[in-house]
Amino acid sequence: MELEKILNGDKSQIDTIYKSYKAEFISWIVKLYHCSSDDAGEAYHFAIVTFYENVISSKLKVLDCSIKTYLFAIGRNTYLEKLKAQKKFEQNCNENVLINLPDVEKTDTLIKEQQFESVEHGLDKLGEPGRTILELFYYHGKSMKEIAELLQYKNSATVKNLKYKYLIRLRKIVEEEQKVTQSNYYE
Repeated sequence: MELEKILNGDKSQIDTIYKSYKAEFISWIVKLYHCSSDDAGEAYHFAIVTFYENVISSKLKVLDCSIKTYLFAIGRNTYLEKLKAQKKFEQNCNENVLINLPDVEKTDTLIKEQQFESVEHGLDKLGEPGRTILELFYYHGKSMKEIAELLQYKNSATVKNLKYKYLIRLRKIVEEEQKVTQSNYYE
């Protein structure tokens, strides 16, 4: 019945559905995956949008389960995909930017010290607030929410965007420094 109403343009149905399950979904995802309520809310919002788009496009004509079950499944899958992508991105950044040097034996202590110095120098060049955000996240293990509170940002999403932006800048700084170091080595 709700699907027909939505399909006929009754947007109040979406509002009702959104409000009916939001708090329960956020609580469930936070408890299940120990994530922030912001991340859980984002996954729920995406689930609602997906549900609405599927109804409007007639991809979803009949539900074999409850709307709640449908939304929770989409939201959970959305959160897991985001978590997987974030872990992969952070792993790549840690391995490729902050640790790897081309054509060098990674187990050599001297090389690791040079890499650390290169990152430290890159952080110095990066400046504030980039240095502080990256240090709080990677060195001190602070969450986005904690960093937002410590540095008085509006919310964790702002910090997440800044962290990404500064990590990209740091990568470029470190890569440039490595190129200079290698060219000086071969001269």
